Amino acid sequence: MEKITLGKLPNVLTARELIDIAFKRASEAATKAEGTPREVAMQKEKQRIATATTTIAEQMKKIVTDFPSFLDLPPFYRDLVEAIEGIDKLRKSLGAVGGAIKVVERIRREQLRKLKTIKNPTEAAAVRRQAYGRISSVLKKIDCHLILLKEASKKLAGLPDFYLNMPTIVIAGYPNVGKSTLLKALTGSAPKIAPYPFTTKGLQLGYFEHNHQRYQVIDTPGLLDRPLEKRNPIELQAILALKHLAKSIVFILDPSESCGYRLADQVNLLTNVRKSFPETKIFVVANKADLLNKETKEELRKVHPDILFLTATTGEGVEELKRKLI
Repeated sequence: MEKITLGKLPNVLTARELIDIAFKRASEAATKAEGTPREVAMQKEKQRIATATTTIAEQMKKIVTDFPSFLDLPPFYRDLVEAIEGIDKLRKSLGAVGGAIKVVERIRREQLRKLKTIKNPTEAAAVRRQAYGRISSVLKKIDCHLILLKEASKKLAGLPDFYLNMPTIVIAGYPNVGKSTLLKALTGSAPKIAPYPFTTKGLQLGYFEHNHQRYQVIDTPGLLDRPLEKRNPIELQAILALKHLAKSIVFILDPSESCGYRLADQVNLLTNVRKSFPETKIFVVANKADLLNKETKEELRKVHPDILFLTATTGEGVEELKRKLI
């Protein structure tokens, strides 16, 4: 089963951090040299300039190469990256860093050529200071791009891994209707909580197996638990990403309204979820069936003929739901 992941993302340093590291290494790089005072100064400053520029260039090359190729990402992750920061913005910042690498390498060549013409140690030190000044100026100009990439890397690193070809079930419904309880009842264990940039509680993942086939179950607190019009553009983009994974949706109603939300509002959310996932099979379940009388159940069946009644806390009706999902 293929697992999709963004892999290891780079630790992006700011301009100030890059400068501090590079110049510290450069100061330590000047080893003992021999020859006339001019030759000694030229050798030491050459080592300092080469070390500083090489350190910065290598650090920035690592940033560019360690970010994933956005065009090659699976559609699910491509939509998530678009939601988090915007692929065009990230590519623009990576392009700015790539351009800065070329400038730093050019500065190294130019300043090393200047060292060949110095007449004394004072002039050698002046060439090195000029190199440091030019390097600092280049890095400060792209600092906004480095900061953007740094924040994006942190967010992307928190995305959970998913199995691409595994049948996936998404659980939706208002808060407190029993989504997490049902996930646990379906999978037989406490769900794994994974970081997710669009939720406050984290994405909940669980798995169950039948006839050697594994099923992936996802609860998305903060995404599919409130009306469409109350979601911001980033959340809507994240929902779009989920469409690539969801093979079916279990929408939970709490007709007892003990969750604190009116049944009418819950049904309205169901309508919104249908709009968000028009091509995905949706199973409507009424949780906390032990709190419902016969009349309420009959009324619900009139509106939702295929509705399933269950009580997630006791497991009643869960196996029937699982069979239908399979």
